[in-house]
Amino acid sequence: MHSGVGRGLQPRSSFEEVTMEERGGAMRIPERFHLMRRMKDFRIRTKILLSNIFIILLLALAIGSVATLASRHYIEANTRELSLNVIDQFSKNVDNRVEEFVNATVFLLNDKPLSQIISERTGALTDSNYPSAYTRVSNLLFQYGSNNPYLNAITIRNNNGRLFWWERPSAAQRGMNTTVARQIADRAAAKLDAADKGIVWSASLRGTDEVALTRSYIDINQVNNDFGIIVFHLDRDYFMKLLSDGSIIHTDNLVILSGQGDPLIAGKIGSGQSAQEVRELVANIGERPASGVERVMRVNGEKALLTQYQSVDTGWNILCFIPLNRLLAGTRVLETIIIAVCILFIFIAVIVAFWFSVGTTRDIKLLERTMRRVEDGDFNVKAVPRGRDEIGMLAVRFNMMVSRINELITNVSDERLAKQQAEYSVLLAQINPHFLYNTLGTIRWFSHSRGQSEIERMISALTGLLKSSIRGAGEFHRFSEEMDDVRKYIHIQKIGYGDAFEVEYEADPNAMDGFVPRFIVQPLVENAIMHGLEMSKETGLIRILASAEKGIMRIVVEDNGIGMDPAQVSELLTSDREKRYPGLNSIGVRNVHERIQSFYGDRYGLSFETAKGAGTKAMIHIPYSNRQEEVKRDVV
Repeated sequence: MHSGVGRGLQPRSSFEEVTMEERGGAMRIPERFHLMRRMKDFRIRTKILLSNIFIILLLALAIGSVATLASRHYIEANTRELSLNVIDQFSKNVDNRVEEFVNATVFLLNDKPLSQIISERTGALTDSNYPSAYTRVSNLLFQYGSNNPYLNAITIRNNNGRLFWWERPSAAQRGMNTTVARQIADRAAAKLDAADKGIVWSASLRGTDEVALTRSYIDINQVNNDFGIIVFHLDRDYFMKLLSDGSIIHTDNLVILSGQGDPLIAGKIGSGQSAQEVRELVANIGERPASGVERVMRVNGEKALLTQYQSVDTGWNILCFIPLNRLLAGTRVLETIIIAVCILFIFIAVIVAFWFSVGTTRDIKLLERTMRRVEDGDFNVKAVPRGRDEIGMLAVRFNMMVSRINELITNVSDERLAKQQAEYSVLLAQINPHFLYNTLGTIRWFSHSRGQSEIERMISALTGLLKSSIRGAGEFHRFSEEMDDVRKYIHIQKIGYGDAFEVEYEADPNAMDGFVPRFIVQPLVENAIMHGLEMSKETGLIRILASAEKGIMRIVVEDNGIGMDPAQVSELLTSDREKRYPGLNSIGVRNVHERIQSFYGDRYGLSFETAKGAGTKAMIHIPYSNRQEEVKRDVV
């Protein structure tokens, strides 16, 4: 059985352990990672400061980001517009330069001595006369090249394959010979045939940083007749000098393509790349429109702004790749200024937020210290509000609350003291009856032994009355028992007064079954006999009435005595009962009133209807209860 029980309990224990681990894990995660849950334990000052700092940082970040993005946008937009204008103007200047140089080549073609030699009109060129002819052509080309500082070399091949060339002595790359001239002529002829035109622009044909213009050596008089081909090797500065020093376009980011798509000029964008690679780069741009266009693309792993323009006259495409980091270089200063302003704004705002949080929570802290003093029992402390805001109103309400609590504590203390005094008075009233009770028992036994039946009945009634008083003033009993004690008291009084007064009883059955505090009717009857009827010369009548309606029990003790004025009624309920009614009467009317209010509250108690010479009506109002547990519930 033990093993079976163990097997039965083991899964439950394991389940409980897993649950606790899961709960522990669920508790640890928020403590470590959920800052918002831990912020609820922070002080109000810290919460206000953190929230203000968060809002400040959020605003600064938003404003700085928007300002930076806006500045970038406008600078980039303006730069793009400027670049389009510059590239447009540059393209027009290039077209003019192209037109100027092409027109300048016509002067060379119109040179008659040169044309006669190239066309071999004066005689065929042989190996014997070719050197002299070459010398004359070189001199003519030298004269022409001297007038154009950007012209580095000229290569001519006539229809019979004879080669002529001139090269500027100061050119960066010299050393042209027959082999080089023939290679240049062959390449130029191939490009001229491919273009199917009488003139074609291309990149350098001799491996230098030049631009080559190849055209048919036409006969000026008969344009349909040509003598061969002529190649002009033009320094690219002829076009690059069009760029100003402060221009956003320069040789590093410029690419010029011929009408056939050959790269004429390629800066760093095209350096180290073959013509085919440059063509592929340009092909990735897509269709080249006839008008200016701008877009952002990645070139050699770097983002750049492409501005493009195609000449209508020459068909050249001029591309300008402006790196974005250079384009947005002007925004860095602006971004630095924005960041500095944001940091200054954050610093000032944090100081203001700290001052505001301290000022806001100062009154709360003072109020919290005041509450601690109240917690320690000092109910005379007052919170001093520093303003008329919500915290100031809270301090005012706190002072009102403390004052009310202090008042309630005082009232409760006074009520407890009054109740203790009333119970003490009843206790004093019980001491003498306790000794009398034993003594009267002996007298009763003695009267019985002597056959004094009347004395025996009187002492028996007195003994019963005293016995009821000894049970305790704080106890409750049914109204029927209360009436039995009243009858015993009246029996004793009638022996002394005889037929001086009569007593009538009228009580509902429900009222007889209700619970009432002990000795609340007897003092009223005593007051009626001793202070109402005793001074009256007429036959006295005392009526005792009781009813129970709507949860309220009403008890009335009415007499036809001399009555009282209002001052006497007030004195009867408020004066010192020890001086007013010595001995047994110290229980008194006031004691009845105080005990009822002590048990049930200020809503209930004793009241009088009386006037001089019109008798007195004493009325008791208490909650009606016919069950012991209901009595305890009604008692406050």
